[in-house]
Amino acid sequence: MLRSLIFSVFLSMLLPPAFAAAREGPQYRAAFDAASQSMRVRLCLSEAHAQVSFAADSAWAKRFVAEVTRSDAHPLAQDEDGWNARDWCAGECLTWRADLAAIAAQDKPDVGWRMGDDIVVAPQLWLLRADVQDDDARIQVELPEGWSLSAPWQESFPASSKAAKVEKQPSTTALFKDFVIPNTPATWSASIALGHFKEKRIELPGGVLRLSILAGVDATQRVKLEHWFDRVAHAVLGAYGRLPLADVQVLMLPVGARARGQAVVFGQSVRGQGNALQLLIDPSRPEAEFGDDWMAVHELSHLMHPYLGDRGSWLAEGLATYYQNVLRARGGLLTTAQGWDRLAEGFKRGAAARGDGTLEQTAANMHRSHAFQRVYWAGAAFWLTVDRDLRRESGGKVGLDTALSRFRDCCLPAYHAWRPEDFVARLDALAGTTLIAARYREFAAMRGFPDWNALYADLGVRETGDRLNFDDAARDAAIREAIMRPK
Repeated sequence: MLRSLIFSVFLSMLLPPAFAAAREGPQYRAAFDAASQSMRVRLCLSEAHAQVSFAADSAWAKRFVAEVTRSDAHPLAQDEDGWNARDWCAGECLTWRADLAAIAAQDKPDVGWRMGDDIVVAPQLWLLRADVQDDDARIQVELPEGWSLSAPWQESFPASSKAAKVEKQPSTTALFKDFVIPNTPATWSASIALGHFKEKRIELPGGVLRLSILAGVDATQRVKLEHWFDRVAHAVLGAYGRLPLADVQVLMLPVGARARGQAVVFGQSVRGQGNALQLLIDPSRPEAEFGDDWMAVHELSHLMHPYLGDRGSWLAEGLATYYQNVLRARGGLLTTAQGWDRLAEGFKRGAAARGDGTLEQTAANMHRSHAFQRVYWAGAAFWLTVDRDLRRESGGKVGLDTALSRFRDCCLPAYHAWRPEDFVARLDALAGTTLIAARYREFAAMRGFPDWNALYADLGVRETGDRLNFDDAARDAAIREAIMRPK
């Protein structure tokens, strides 16, 4: 008890005036202990409450949290899910210790794992959340000298210019970093990394991608990976000239022998407590193999839309699958012919895949049925159809890029789930049309695969043997050229 109270006093002394004065939303203060790989955390709430419950994202996660104490030494009740406090005073704080080493030792996705000397842990497992918490939170993290942090949280200011170094002892320094934690649903997953890596800021129109490559890759591999990802990031600007989001965490996770001879093994976009992209890579693979990768562009394309749930997964995955080819062609990572060919090959795989029920039903059940090919590529056919329709209707003045650019301005970042029908309705309103919702209803109810051959015929894309030919006299030939044209 005495140790916890001393730690609370120590934290309050270190808290900068601007941070301490902020009374809107929960205030976290965390200090990382490198020796034990644990985090001491304090959470302060500015308002009084008759009762407050504090919990991680599950009862299972309680095992990683210990020494939970109220700052005024009032009693805490504990149940299966978390800790309960009565008569909470305005400005009162809760302190605890989180065992990050134990989380990393689980070696499980969305939980934690160790990569060399670096650790990756899910913050929702140890960053206790108050049930009265309904606003964005602020957090200040203290790191020992030589340690780095990568998180999906929004930086309060660029670490390179304003992160404060405070002398603790003559021989050591501590780094303080301030973040805002967006108030996303507690069940949405996230990851933070702690280690001796360097975070590279890729600043582009519309925002910054904060790239961290873990597990001590050598200098030559780092240059290769950074060069590749820089090209990928610039390719994504081909949609509407800006990054979809202003601040995105990017983690590259080397997986070595588990890579199965692939340069990029797996990728995912993660939305908990901010926005992030994770790529599992084999840094030893040749640069040409990274250049042929589609996963990085696919995952970055997911930043253009909100979370759409299982029913809307065909819209989400279809959009990323469509743009993984279009944006690579626009960015010079593929030729125009290769872009249309990659789409055609995908449509063939989707059409050959079995799928019972409507597209919406198949998408909602995708992770149990593994009908990924049908869902992803039927979704891609939907967005190609919509892109064609928008350009037809507007005489080339409005396309899918236009609608998504306007959606970025009005509605991103999105820290809650959207119903798929609300998403397409908003795109319609932004594009000044009703055709997207009409196509949505048509595709959602489909039991077979869309007629992509007819679509290609209108665009003037025809297969001859093992190659594609392009008919400039086709009805939508100008649209075909505009879709893949470099920007």
